[in-house]
Amino acid sequence: MRWMILVFLFFGTLLNFADKSVAGYAAVPIINEFNLSYTQWGLVGSSFFWLFAVSGVFGSALSDRFGTKKVLAILVLSWVFIQSGAFAVKGLTGLILMRVLLGAFEGPYFATAANHITKWFPPERRSFAIAIMNSGGTVGALVIAPLLVAGIEGIGWRETYGSLGLLGVIWFILWIWKGKEKPEHENFARVETQSAPKIKGPEIYRVLLSRSFILVCLAVFASYWFLAWIQTFLPAYFVKSIHLSPKEMGNYASILGIVSATGTLLIAWFSDRLYKKSQNLRRSRVFVGGGGVILAGFLFYSITIIHHPIYVLVVMCVGKSMTSAMFVLWPPIATSLLPQRGGLILGVGSGFAQLAGIIGPIVTGAIVESSGSNVGLGFDHAILFVGTLLVLFGALFLLFCKPDKQAGTLVYPLEGKTVS
Repeated sequence: MRWMILVFLFFGTLLNFADKSVAGYAAVPIINEFNLSYTQWGLVGSSFFWLFAVSGVFGSALSDRFGTKKVLAILVLSWVFIQSGAFAVKGLTGLILMRVLLGAFEGPYFATAANHITKWFPPERRSFAIAIMNSGGTVGALVIAPLLVAGIEGIGWRETYGSLGLLGVIWFILWIWKGKEKPEHENFARVETQSAPKIKGPEIYRVLLSRSFILVCLAVFASYWFLAWIQTFLPAYFVKSIHLSPKEMGNYASILGIVSATGTLLIAWFSDRLYKKSQNLRRSRVFVGGGGVILAGFLFYSITIIHHPIYVLVVMCVGKSMTSAMFVLWPPIATSLLPQRGGLILGVGSGFAQLAGIIGPIVTGAIVESSGSNVGLGFDHAILFVGTLLVLFGALFLLFCKPDKQAGTLVYPLEGKTVS
């Protein structure tokens, strides 16, 4: 049953990212239709995240009270109704309103789904399970890019949103019918929380303000900045800076999705094996995640010098694998610090990271536009900026995040071990 649940969450994530990616692949036609500047387009990209972070915190926290199955069902059904509003969009204001609402109801999905997985998979298999779920985002955003691009060019970007809405209806019906809240005979999340005492408000704040959790948030913030860059500007970068045709752009995005999804799964599998052997979060999660983020940052520097399309694609594949791995390695760290409120701490972490989605597209748009007609140079400057964020925050995370020690001193002995 756990694998059927994981399949549901995979396709839910696929829809989540396909929904938010349509605007990116339709960037050029939408910009032309509404006569937008790059700064205005950055505002459109940013608007998706205006309520994304806040709703992520509150929505995922509510899943602790009302159940993850119910919250996930409500979220997916809301996407269906919001996407139908695409047919009413006539200008910049309507486009921004639709993106704000879609972001508000997509914000809680990842944290809620990851929390759902903790009920079905033991600690030594969670990163791989979350990686499978999260790979649905890569499929939705990149692997099926040719289909999204074909839909945008063939039937229009509004109709493409409508088609995804129909798939959301199918997912909702099947989830209500077959989805389950937790296993009948075993509940890993319950076992972990029973080993810890009840936690009060001041102790929760102590965890949220702890060094390890703050460093986790910074590393995921940098990774999310790159994710927001991909969602908002990658298609335009491929077309305007690397000089690919729209069809080539779709194919490149698809290759990027397949390779990076595979790479992320391998990294998560490797991390889980390390954790199974060592039972040490720093060795298995921090070293792997932090090292990957730093490597991605340095690789991005190189594509500001070497602009050959094949080299750019290789770097993007490796970099996307590394940064995406951070998304599946941080939840086990965060939930180890506050197992009693898994939805809350995952929501707060996701919410903070998603602030990059608010700031990133606006900053990127301004950087690109600051170079005037030399769009390629503007994109190079934007890539240097995100590379610096990855190297800086990845290094801080790698050097100073010590969740094994902190979990023991903050709230409870971690998985039966008293640590200091």
